[in-house]
Amino acid sequence: MTNVANTKEAFVNAARQYMCKAVISAVPDIAPYDGHLHVKMFNVREMTDFFQRCSEFESSYDDGLNGVREKALMIVDQDGKPMFYPDSREDLEFLADLPSKVLAAVQDHFFLINGDAGLKKQLQDAKNS
Repeated sequence: MTNVANTKEAFVNAARQYMCKAVISAVPDIAPYDGHLHVKMFNVREMTDFFQRCSEFESSYDDGLNGVREKALMIVDQDGKPMFYPDSREDLEFLADLPSKVLAAVQDHFFLINGDAGLKKQLQDAKNS
């Protein structure tokens, strides 16, 4: 039992150094919008909430904007705070009028950051700080 407790304690201590700071990343290659749109690495709770909200969109709306609602959940400012809200018609209309390449880049970068590449970046950044 002690070995399990020691293993758990070692993992928790090692993991905490990477959990202390949010990873916020600017979405690249979307000129002239570069540097204005960011995505955040989600923790397990945030990712679960994200997928739950996306599921709710599918069952609640039939206006063709569910993909835009999902992108609204992905976009944050440089401090990690949401910039757009999926329940705001004004926000949805604005996002829907952007070039499709912009929202595609947001989605690609969101899943890049929240996949293996994002975790590797977080580990590297933690080692460098």
